[in-house]
Amino acid sequence: MKTYNELTTQERRVLALVAKGRRNAKIALELCISTRTVENHLYHIFDKLGVSSRLEATLHVMDRGLLPSLELSGITGDNENA
Repeated sequence: MKTYNELTTQERRVLALVAKGRRNAKIALELCISTRTVENHLYHIFDKLGVSSRLEATLHVMDRGLLPSLELSGITGDNENA
């Protein structure tokens, strides 16, 4: 299994938004990228973390205590619904 440290900055941003329950279209809008690019990032995230779903990816970072570092990557809490 590969590690979280192998994720690019943009992949970490996408993962942080996934962990917040955002859908691909919302992530694309927030990061000013296409939904296809979000899908590509998710493919690479799943591969690098050795997971096969958004839930597994979220649990992976939660189990390892990485959510605080995800929030420090420029993705902060907000009151907006996903």
